[in-house]
Amino acid sequence: MLGLVTIGQAPRDDVTASMFGDARPMLIEAGALDGLDNEAIESLRPTRGDHVLVTRLVDGREAVVGKERLLPYVQSAIDRVVDLGASIVCVLCTGAFPELRCPALLIFPDRILSGVCDAFLTNGTLGVLMPHPDQHESMVAKWSTDGRAVVTASVSPYAGARAVGESMRQLVAAGAHAIVMDCMGFDRQMLADARRSVSTPVILANGLVGAILSELVGDPTSDQGRAVVS
Repeated sequence: MLGLVTIGQAPRDDVTASMFGDARPMLIEAGALDGLDNEAIESLRPTRGDHVLVTRLVDGREAVVGKERLLPYVQSAIDRVVDLGASIVCVLCTGAFPELRCPALLIFPDRILSGVCDAFLTNGTLGVLMPHPDQHESMVAKWSTDGRAVVTASVSPYAGARAVGESMRQLVAAGAHAIVMDCMGFDRQMLADARRSVSTPVILANGLVGAILSELVGDPTSDQGRAVVS
């Protein structure tokens, strides 16, 4: 059974639809912010020096949280999906989480995305579409190598597909040879808009991760698509 842990609230039907399409496997979903009220979520907002993360609540609102404050809640969500039978767990965030622990196979989208980009763009300029402008410094640090420069643009994954096009054109104008949509909230509609806007190769994080997870879990069962939310 595949467990998906969002840094926001579960279920994330928008993300799983983009990841798997009509071939969604059996899922157990849990969210780091499940059960928290507005005051508790507000207390997790990033302060100076925090790594900024952007996610979505079940009512559709965007939430901005600090990674360091969020970590215990993500760990709790991992523990819940494992307790419910998940043998493979994926954290639905492209940030780095070396602190997290899991007795099951633990998948980090960040490592998948980095491995693919490192394989095809060792030199040149990588454009990074990120969900929040305050992530610029951390994205440059994450993606820069001796032979690879980084340019960034920001747009909320929850602003709608049409908001992506202008950011894509900005990245190409800044010299991007390829672009990575570095947030699990960006979806296939946004990817389609991006590809209509520019001819530069574009990688969608959740599409790539969905393909890898589908290979790991195999074909969907006859109960495909049923999500158990903890």
